[in-house]
Amino acid sequence: MKTALFFLLALPLMALPEDLEKNVVYVEEFTPNGIKLKVEKNGWIYSTNKGGRKRGSLKTGIEVELVSFTDKAYFVRGKRENGTGVSGWVTPVAFSSKDPKFVEKLKQVHTRQLLVRELIAQKEVAIGMAPEEVSQIHRKPTKTKIRRNAKGQTRVWEFIDYEKINHYTTVRDPYTGAIYRRLSHTTTEEKSKTVVEFENGYVSAIEISKNNGPGSTKIVTAPIIFTW
Repeated sequence: MKTALFFLLALPLMALPEDLEKNVVYVEEFTPNGIKLKVEKNGWIYSTNKGGRKRGSLKTGIEVELVSFTDKAYFVRGKRENGTGVSGWVTPVAFSSKDPKFVEKLKQVHTRQLLVRELIAQKEVAIGMAPEEVSQIHRKPTKTKIRRNAKGQTRVWEFIDYEKINHYTTVRDPYTGAIYRRLSHTTTEEKSKTVVEFENGYVSAIEISKNNGPGSTKIVTAPIIFTW
């Protein structure tokens, strides 16, 4: 495989579409920075990730912005050979990286992000998630704390859901003798609690307690680390 370069640069993020394509992962889903690729060989630009109409050929040597990808194709924004702007789907063979396992790792990211997307939609925290991913499920911790030991420190986030409970007393009407329930007071009580512990930047433990019993725990791989 030809050697080319991948750059990770701070770019303004594009808004995610309202309806995410089922098998497509968007760069914005897993990194606050954009990813730019350097074109090392000509590659046709197609209208869909399965091929379709050709939109031209990328200009060799330029940088393009990676917007989204499947396990087999990249959607990029760049320039054609004639210098005009273009966006579309390109095969990964037009690019490579200093990291010989870049394509393989990006496929792992694809698999992981589809699972994380599903868990976020279901409001489920999983071991291996990053804090940013947990924050998409539980917006703000009820309580946070730092736990330090000889090996370092861990962060703990607590998310507590409360519900209001009305309490009643039984009262007999002194005139009619009828018995009825009357509101005496209202209390705010804990409905469920999720405790999330982070170690080395990722969820390492989860404790879930609910009124109807303990919750289940899911596991995902930690975010993939790339080198450029």
